[in-house]
Amino acid sequence: MEKLSAADIFALIVFGICWLGYAPIVRRFVPDAINLGLVGLRISWMRTMLRRENRIVDSALLGHVVHSASFFTSTSLIVVGALLSLLSNADRVQPAVEQLAFVTAIPRMVFELKLALPLVVLIHGFACLTWSLRQLNYTIAMIGAAPERRLVAGEVAERLAQAIGRSLSAALSTFNTGIRAYYFAIGGLAWVIGPWALVVAAAAITGMLIWRQSYSTAARHFRAARAAMDDAHAHMPRE
Repeated sequence: MEKLSAADIFALIVFGICWLGYAPIVRRFVPDAINLGLVGLRISWMRTMLRRENRIVDSALLGHVVHSASFFTSTSLIVVGALLSLLSNADRVQPAVEQLAFVTAIPRMVFELKLALPLVVLIHGFACLTWSLRQLNYTIAMIGAAPERRLVAGEVAERLAQAIGRSLSAALSTFNTGIRAYYFAIGGLAWVIGPWALVVAAAAITGMLIWRQSYSTAARHFRAARAAMDDAHAHMPRE
């Protein structure tokens, strides 16, 4: 019976930790990550939204977010279909892949399992993206139902801003998980080359994502902008 080698099992475990453990790892060990800082920024956005008489700007920004989520959801469905087609034609794909100089012969069942890995990752990503769209719709309903500026202030306004901002953050956190599926699906294809290629790909993708979130130029600019906005909100007169 065709079985995975010990190296393949180890590589699959490492990949699973990097893929599914990325968000908990960032929350625990990268407290200055952009995505974590955005929660407070979105709450500040909702505070500002509640003070505005005209909320066209907020509607336009949310429309852009919904459009992005819809685009990636549709794209995921297309890519999942393509991978299913690839998997169903594994008998023709495998000889072509094994002709590559850096790929060794792989048992058929193991080859199909290796092709199934990116498929599973993308199906999970598709589920996250569709759930993100649903959460965005809930958030839009909250914003649409938000009272006019003259009718909401003080503690009630703060509670409303907190609730809507955190709802938006939950939706976009799920969206980010769906987007990361593209990265890890591409990394999952490295398993066809070999188990150590999968380990390197998973570690490299995780490292790249953490670097973007905390050490990139964008991350530094984000932290500076957030600090400035926090100061501005702290000195803003309360209604």
